[in-house]
Amino acid sequence: MEQIPLFERLGGRDGIRAMAERLLDNHLQNPLIATRYENASKDREQMVEGATEFFCTGLSGVPTYEGRPIAEVHTGMNIDDAEFVAVLDDAIAAMGSLGVGEREQAEVLHVLYSMKGDVVRL
Repeated sequence: MEQIPLFERLGGRDGIRAMAERLLDNHLQNPLIATRYENASKDREQMVEGATEFFCTGLSGVPTYEGRPIAEVHTGMNIDDAEFVAVLDDAIAAMGSLGVGEREQAEVLHVLYSMKGDVVRL
């Protein structure tokens, strides 16, 4: 039996974009990390589009992301472990609010957690 790719189970590009939008909304409400997104209102579309393309590439294998490398983006931000966990918590909440299944949530979290070394303490 062939397994449906995670990208498709998340609703393709449209579903991933909805997740990116909800995730940004959650970040803006999260007191631990909201200040890192102070410019989100003016850069919202760019932030959502960048996150959408990044996740589409990471979850489908289709090379669409043309942004800067993740480690480069986060260098100098000095993100700590608590902030990283807050992002993961926001991702879980975003997926849950969109009806994403537990299996898919776990797979997305695995992908996000695999990037910890490219995000934390740089």
